[in-house]
Amino acid sequence: YDGGVGSVVFDANYNVVDYRKVLKGTEWNCGGGKTPWGTWVSCEEPMGYNRTGFIYEVDPFGRYGPEPRRTVLGEDGGAFESFAYDARDRSSPHFFYTEDHRQGPIRRFTPTNPDWDNPAQMLHREGTIEYLVLENSDWTGKNGTFYWTDDRDLGEENAMLTFPYTEGIDCTPDGRLFFANKARALLFELELDSKTWSRSSVQGGAFDGKPDTTARILNDPADIIYMTEDGGDDAGVHGRDKDNNYYVILESPLYHEETTGLAFSPDGRRMYVAYQKNGILLDVWREDGLPFSGRALGIKYHSLN
Repeated sequence: YDGGVGSVVFDANYNVVDYRKVLKGTEWNCGGGKTPWGTWVSCEEPMGYNRTGFIYEVDPFGRYGPEPRRTVLGEDGGAFESFAYDARDRSSPHFFYTEDHRQGPIRRFTPTNPDWDNPAQMLHREGTIEYLVLENSDWTGKNGTFYWTDDRDLGEENAMLTFPYTEGIDCTPDGRLFFANKARALLFELELDSKTWSRSSVQGGAFDGKPDTTARILNDPADIIYMTEDGGDDAGVHGRDKDNNYYVILESPLYHEETTGLAFSPDGRRMYVAYQKNGILLDVWREDGLPFSGRALGIKYHSLN
């Protein structure tokens, strides 16, 4: 096993000052995600969609101990992808994660006794795991209502019929959960409070691959969801705004196959993205020096089928 997690450290001027492995000996680590207390959750997605992977928590800052730990999220194994959270209610925070498998459900973990004085124990102690079930409002299958169930078989059946092979997931501060469905090139949006959902196609125009990692810039007035691309002629990074417009952020004629590992600097002025098959991590910025959320962002809209 030669997977793991690497930690790249930057100074205030965006210069790389350190790099080290903070998780070793794992297999095919995929998207993962950040916790509210600043650690990183890494998801194993074993080769061939084998459901034998687990989910680990690592702390690149060493505040909660130097060693990575396996969480309770992985149950008895899976082909896990990405992680997000909704911590608006600190008495009942929710942690979500996806599985890149044809029967891979969206899971929600709720710790039984969340301890914010010792938050790094939250993903390692008792809690409930539930599975997403989407219900259609009409024959189009483009929107509806949803609920969470403790019936794993039902969750897996619903995933296989509605959103097989899910990838990136992200939750906004106002309680909207987004996740990307690779198999059908769809982006799902769940309103967690009203328990309603909708979906839109991301394929068409310049986006000719499949959606992968998702990410946001905090306090972005345009409310853009950024997505990496798996495959296509010139895989890159694309965005979707709150009015459901899709557009290109970057694409490359040099590197191909899959972009992943999307992240932004705290001030939103640097975007980091990796070309997976090429083994390259790019540092991207705007020539005008503004953050990617700035009003003058030059965007290239593209139509969708």
